[in-house]
Amino acid sequence: MPKKTKRKHKETTGPLYVSPDGGHTIYEQKANGEKVLIEQDDFAKDQEEIVEDEEMIGQDALDLRRKYPALKKAWENYKTIFKMVAND
Repeated sequence: MPKKTKRKHKETTGPLYVSPDGGHTIYEQKANGEKVLIEQDDFAKDQEEIVEDEEMIGQDALDLRRKYPALKKAWENYKTIFKMVAND
């Protein structure tokens, strides 16, 4: 039976770059697994903003607007302005 040999790990000489979204966001991955944001295009930024904006709708957001009248007033102003601009 042939003796198994261990494969040597190829040592990387430069930084390792990763992109979880097909190149829209680029991170440098450190040897310890930490990721540092290098670049993010407008598409990726827009996707993040969409996710953040979704927190402002739904039952939890409605409950907050009921609890805080200033928030409810600001929301109503936003909706009015949005409709005026969107229908223009």
